[in-house]
Amino acid sequence: MTTLSKPTIEGERYRATIPDTLDLADRTELALNGLGGSLDPELDYEMYFWIRYAAQPAYMYHWAFDATNEPKFAESFPLMRIACGSDRYLEAEHRLMEMLVGRLSSQDGLYYASRSDRRPWHTLGHAGYEQSTEDMANVAGNGRMLRAMVTWRERDGDPTWDDRIRALVAGLGRIAIDKEDYAYYPDGGYGEAFNYPKSGWRSTDEPLDEHEGGEGAVTAYQGHQVQGLARWYAESGDDQALELARKLTRFIMKPRFWQGDPEPVLVAGGEQGHFDSHFHARAIPLRGILEYAIATNDDRVVEFVRRSYEYGRMFAIPRIGWAPTGGPKHFDGDVGGCEGCYLGDWVALGIRLSDAGVGDYWDDVDCVARNHLVEAQFTDAELLERVSQASPPRQYVNSSFQPIYPGQEVSENVIRRTLGTFAGWAGITSVARPHVMQCCTGNGTQGLYYAWEGIVRCADGRNAQVNLLLNRASPWLDVDSHLPYEGRVVIRNKTAERASVRISSWIDRRQLRAAVNGHPRQPFWVGNYAVFDALKPTDEITLQFPVVEETVSYTALARAWRLETVYKCTFRGNTLVDISPREDAADSYPLYRRDHLKQAGPAPMKTVTRFAAQPMVRW
Repeated sequence: MTTLSKPTIEGERYRATIPDTLDLADRTELALNGLGGSLDPELDYEMYFWIRYAAQPAYMYHWAFDATNEPKFAESFPLMRIACGSDRYLEAEHRLMEMLVGRLSSQDGLYYASRSDRRPWHTLGHAGYEQSTEDMANVAGNGRMLRAMVTWRERDGDPTWDDRIRALVAGLGRIAIDKEDYAYYPDGGYGEAFNYPKSGWRSTDEPLDEHEGGEGAVTAYQGHQVQGLARWYAESGDDQALELARKLTRFIMKPRFWQGDPEPVLVAGGEQGHFDSHFHARAIPLRGILEYAIATNDDRVVEFVRRSYEYGRMFAIPRIGWAPTGGPKHFDGDVGGCEGCYLGDWVALGIRLSDAGVGDYWDDVDCVARNHLVEAQFTDAELLERVSQASPPRQYVNSSFQPIYPGQEVSENVIRRTLGTFAGWAGITSVARPHVMQCCTGNGTQGLYYAWEGIVRCADGRNAQVNLLLNRASPWLDVDSHLPYEGRVVIRNKTAERASVRISSWIDRRQLRAAVNGHPRQPFWVGNYAVFDALKPTDEITLQFPVVEETVSYTALARAWRLETVYKCTFRGNTLVDISPREDAADSYPLYRRDHLKQAGPAPMKTVTRFAAQPMVRW
């Protein structure tokens, strides 16, 4: 097995009394429990891809998808530690990455999964795909492995990753089908969609429609690579990576892959990123090509992503951060099923579009982070135990998604060890018959980091930008948010000379009151940001404003046969504090149990050990 240097956790720890309100650092610490607890130490720390809570007993099991998604966990672990500073499962994280690096081929640099007697489920993937004993390199899994290695390199400042990264970039270029101005990866036909057999492509036919392949999402299997390549180019200036990212971007943006269903007359949806299926599968390529566009200042690509993002919002309820798993052609039976993967994507796209300067999407990010992102994370063991007890005894049936091999399944202490994972499908008010697909845990946990990192930014140690009014410790300043109990945010300065604080759209600026060290201060405004200059270390900025409470109605899945539902939603600011009607079946995991947030008044306080990380990872 490959030997890697062990990760370190760098940052300042100190005690502080803060509001007992949403703290994403706490959620990342819980996420470490779910990430580490769903690894199998008896099998080189491979993940259990599936977790089934709606059974007696709850159980989890291996699948061919393990190898494709394990690099997601390898990317999530460092990000969670940066946010919370915990060393929980540090050894498991290290062993997982050693195992993954050991799968990199010394011949072609690609990341392969191999069949063995210990993992006979090697190609037990998508229904209808052939089984094979040959080594397989899933092209999306390779894109995720590239992202993981770039993350580890930046986190550790370790240039020894460079040779592995460059070899993987070269391998991805070698197996891409080059058509001069664009390039693509075909579907290999074995085990899982878009697996590359080590002996070479069986067919190099160019996909003609987005809905081809096991996921019905051709561009999704090109997008992770583009994101990894663009990030690596931004880090290293590697022109080979940039050229491959450019060609894959040109393929992804072909109008034949983008179309609404139906499209209004006069609308060229294929040129605007419209789509009719699988939100997460569409977000993958959008995130990839957006990173390429930011790295190259490509305005046309940024415009395409922005228009596609805006189109997708029409199907959603952005104020609670819920979106259906698919568009008109892709319903999964559960009313309001939102794939956990997409929640992380939504946060990422909102932040990166804002970074690109084509709009201010921080309110979208705030709504997703405060609501459905954190609700989709399993946090209550007692509720999961209730679900298990209300479900049928574990039955072994002949199903395409059930374990069939010895050693494939485990049921010991599954609920406690997997708290912090993310729901595969999260309804609007509950998770029906809850289960986990670990792709969703990988994306959901990273969504926590994206939102946490975006709360406070400071490139030079002096000019800080507060984008979200959420709790956060940082090397530059700390944010104490009393929302949604009361409109009070306290910013405790450390090194900043200027603080630009974004004021959410629901806050009435005419009623905003600001003070520095108890003395009224009138900030000047730059767009949505209140700017405070001439700050000194230990200065304390206090913002006070009324919290708007309102009850409004939103319709989910409009005009979808038997699925349309009108929800009455009560908000305090951007925080959903009550919703009806509710699903309360015994085998469902209820969401938005937020009675404690309904009352106005001083926020409860708690004393904690805060962690201010240094350095950050650019994502």
